[in-house]
Amino acid sequence: MKNHPKKSTLRKGFTLAELLVAMTVTIVLVSLTVIITGSAIDAWKGARTEIRAAGQAKIMLNALGKDLESIVIRQGNNDSQWLFAASEDQDIGPEAESSPNAGRLIFFTAAADRYDGNAGSRERVGGDNADRDADRGGDVSVVSYQLDFADPVFGDQTENFSTFVLYRKLLNPDQAYNGVVSSQNLEETFELQAGTNDLSDLICENVYEFTVTFVINYRDDEGEDATVSIPIMSSSQGQNVMNRFAINGTGLAPNLNTRSEFSGGRVAAVELAITVLTDEGMAVLKKSPFANRLAKAKFLEENSFRYTRSVSIPQG
Repeated sequence: MKNHPKKSTLRKGFTLAELLVAMTVTIVLVSLTVIITGSAIDAWKGARTEIRAAGQAKIMLNALGKDLESIVIRQGNNDSQWLFAASEDQDIGPEAESSPNAGRLIFFTAAADRYDGNAGSRERVGGDNADRDADRGGDVSVVSYQLDFADPVFGDQTENFSTFVLYRKLLNPDQAYNGVVSSQNLEETFELQAGTNDLSDLICENVYEFTVTFVINYRDDEGEDATVSIPIMSSSQGQNVMNRFAINGTGLAPNLNTRSEFSGGRVAAVELAITVLTDEGMAVLKKSPFANRLAKAKFLEENSFRYTRSVSIPQG
């Protein structure tokens, strides 16, 4: 009887060196996957943020551009004020991180969306909004654009929920003719008629800075045709910078000076500029983490987008 050797049931395993190599390869592959995924997510978030900011800017600049293209100014023998622009004197924004320029613009215009888009309709819509929706005649409205720092929902100044918001408030023609059209102080009269801004007036958020610049054609002291750009800003720095500007029935009034050298000129164009913060940038700005102006400037460069538009003013 022959004895047959038993077959071994043991299987060979991985050596320690093989395990270490496999683990190293796995870690490298996982690390590369994480890095690539993180980069893709960052790129996606950056693109989404830029698209959102561009969308905000497009809505605001298109609305203001259309209103300015339909601006109504009646210069001649009248004392009415037809346009008023200013930069807010008080700081607007988080503590110690206010907006560098919070613009305000009020003017008469033939707004296409007057009477909630029912312009020309003589039929009243049923319900609580019947009087508001019906077109009572007339096509000259008054519109206000104002940058503020507030809770966009409740309108208060609690910093936890506040952000930079740009409001567009429109007075229908029947309201415009109710004392506003003959006012010598457009800002004061508009506020009496329109009241405070609310959620329905909000046009976009995170607009950190809103600047209006008037391009004026005039005759200089030598009788030559000249052009000047007047930015409306709270700061006194820069050439021809002013914090108030008006178009009256008797002429232009830079800094409300009716005897300015530009008073006999005409506004040829209005240049608009806005800076839109990202949501992440807005959250960081509220914490005031900046050591100096250079650090803040770098932060704004990385977390905001600037948009501009030039609007030609019709000459009548």
